[in-house]
Amino acid sequence: MALADRIYKMLKATEKELPSERMDEIAETVEGKAYPKEDLYEREELKEQTRQIIVFRLSREWYGVEITSVREVTRVGKITYLPSSPEYIAGIINLRGKILSVTDLRTMMGLPHGEPTDKTRIIAVESGMLETGLLVDEVVESIEVPVSKIEPPLVTLPAEGAGTIEGQCEVDNKLIALISVEKILEKKG
Repeated sequence: MALADRIYKMLKATEKELPSERMDEIAETVEGKAYPKEDLYEREELKEQTRQIIVFRLSREWYGVEITSVREVTRVGKITYLPSSPEYIAGIINLRGKILSVTDLRTMMGLPHGEPTDKTRIIAVESGMLETGLLVDEVVESIEVPVSKIEPPLVTLPAEGAGTIEGQCEVDNKLIALISVEKILEKKG
């Protein structure tokens, strides 16, 4: 007799021995464990939303910009002065064959002017069709911040930079002001 036939006969014999009430009970138990009543997606714990932030330094202050707005970070090369431009436009650069204006965030935030160092960077940012390069003293790191940790900006901010700050958060005992790329580009445009 083949093995499959013997297994089939054993299953049939077991079926006859168990009363139908017991079979129903077993079926309910198995059904309850295999297919829980609630939706599997609803059972997952809700993960808190976060925002990826590029943290940079201007003078002795910490700022951040959302990584989704950042196209690239590059070293400062030759910035060509642009006559008749607003005070906060440092000039223009050629970035991979595209002309990009450079916004001096120190001037825009009312901070004292500083000479570029080997840590000075340009953060190329974009929103829609508009783009600019943000001239910063140093790009420090990329962090992930829970949305619940982001607070509204301080009302005591100086008027120069207040319009470009969209919020703030504290990370590792550093207060980081979050820059709104859209507001910077609005001011620029």
